[in-house]
Formats: sequence, structure tokens, C-alpha cells
Amino acid sequence: MVLIGAWGLLAVGMLVQVLWPQSSDGDIAGTDPADQLAFGAEGSDPAADDGAEASNRSSTDTDTGAVAPDAETDTGANAVLDGTATAADDPALWSEAGPVLASESFVATVTTTGVAALAEPAPGAVEHFFPNPTQFGSVRTFLVVDQTSSEDYVKVALPVKPNGQEGWIPRSEVEITTVGHRALVDLSDDSVTVWDGDEVIVDTKAVTGKPSTPTPVGVFYVRDVIAQPNVGGSYGPYILALSGFSEVLETFNGGLPALAIHGTNNPGQIGSERSSGCVRIPNDLITILADTVPLGTPVTIVA
Repeated sequence: MVLIGAWGLLAVGMLVQVLWPQSSDGDIAGTDPADQLAFGAEGSDPAADDGAEASNRSSTDTDTGAVAPDAETDTGANAVLDGTATAADDPALWSEAGPVLASESFVATVTTTGVAALAEPAPGAVEHFFPNPTQFGSVRTFLVVDQTSSEDYVKVALPVKPNGQEGWIPRSEVEITTVGHRALVDLSDDSVTVWDGDEVIVDTKAVTGKPSTPTPVGVFYVRDVIAQPNVGGSYGPYILALSGFSEVLETFNGGLPALAIHGTNNPGQIGSERSSGCVRIPNDLITILADTVPLGTPVTIVA
């Protein structure tokens, strides 16, 4: 996943490192993502790269020493990596990762120009306000946590720092639908598995956060899919911005350290812990996800 810097995607190198500055209400600040983002990149010297993110890379970026893809990168569905069973292999472990690994999840898509999140399912003080669309032009979407306890409100996961916050939004301002996609990031072996229903569509090694800037664990969701003007740049062709943030960085390049999954121009690092928290995967696979994964898709990260 990616840390979006400039603006806040956390170079989590973890989920791909994407840092982007966001306002206190959890929305990414600014109006022109092309000028404001500073994603967590591999750096200009692949040999010395320690996962630090570069700032404000433009469409003039060139491939900074990318090497041939690792033949072990794509291991296939439900593979046993390095001889050790992973969470993706054993459904008995899924409950530890949360219900989002179930075959279907609910998402709430905002139908108005913005929505307020409240602490309780009743009129009250606004905890956060989320404009629609997002800064990156996506329809505002949330992962639903509870849609049965209230007739008038639904409880959703909020894309705010610190991670794990939830809030109630008016049911009248959203459309509730289901998604059959879900993703599992297993930090124990630096792997990413994505399902569409019962079908595994991506199963790969990844670059995750280094020890000093680990990729956070928890349940997150895809909030934006951001195409990159330079497909050969540090973030590859796409960034999948997630709802979480780094838990060790307070800021990144002047913005909040947001979490993301993205591509890379240095595939030789796949399978290592080098990022600032984001998760990096091969460019052909991030393209598959950008083309198929709906907004609101749950992403569970386990250690």
C-alpha cells in the first residue's frame, strides 16, 4: 500500500507508501492532486534505498534503476510461501483478521455533496464532515460496520487518524450496496492476496514497511483509485489509497501519513520490508486491481 506524502499518503512503503496532507476532518487537503501529492517512492538510488519517499514527483520522472521482476513474485492462488502456511491459506485464521474476509461486505456510497459523521445514531454534534467527491474525484464511499442497529443511520469505518475510528452517517444520504472483493495483506511473509468472490485474482509478494515505519495492521478499505501520469514512475500506474494511516509518523512531507497500495519502478525489491508503511506490488497487478476493485473494498492487514 502506499503512503501518500505531499498530501499525505504515507510512504508506508507499506501498503505502497502514499502520503497526502489531509485536513482535520479526514479529507485530503488541497484541490489539485497532481501538484499536491508526494507519494512514498523507492528513491533515486535503488542500491541504497531504505524505503524513504520522494516528494512531488512529476510526469518527467524516469525509471530509477528498476531491475528485472523477481520470478517468485506471483506465486499463484493460495500458495504456501517459503514453506509456511499464511493467513490466506487457512480460513481458520480469517476470524482473527476480521469479518471483511467473508465473501461479501457492505459499502455506503454518498449520494449528496457531503456527509456528516456523528458519534451516536441520532442528531448531534458533527464529529467529522466528508465532502463528496473526494479530493481525487472519487465518489465518497465507506465500509459499513453496522446497518441493522438503527433505522435512520448506518455505522461506518472512518478514514481519519488515528486508525480504527467509526461513526454514524444518515442512511438517507447514502446508497448501501455489496462488494464481493476483499484483500488480505500478510506482513509475516510480505504477501498480498485479493479475491473476487471465490476467485483469487491477485496473489503476490510485496514491499511492506520497514521496522522503523511498519505497515499498520487492521481493517481498512479502498477510498480512492488514483491514476498516475507517469506509469514508469515510483508509484507505477496506479495508487489505491486506503482509509488508514501510519501509526508511527505524525506527518509526511507536510501532510498526514496516509496508507496505500501502489505499483513500483523497482520490482527487484518485491518481497522485502523497505517502505515507509505503504504496500508496493508489481505494476501489472496494481493495474488489475485498479481496473476491477470497487471503492469500499475491505483490505485486512495482519502480522
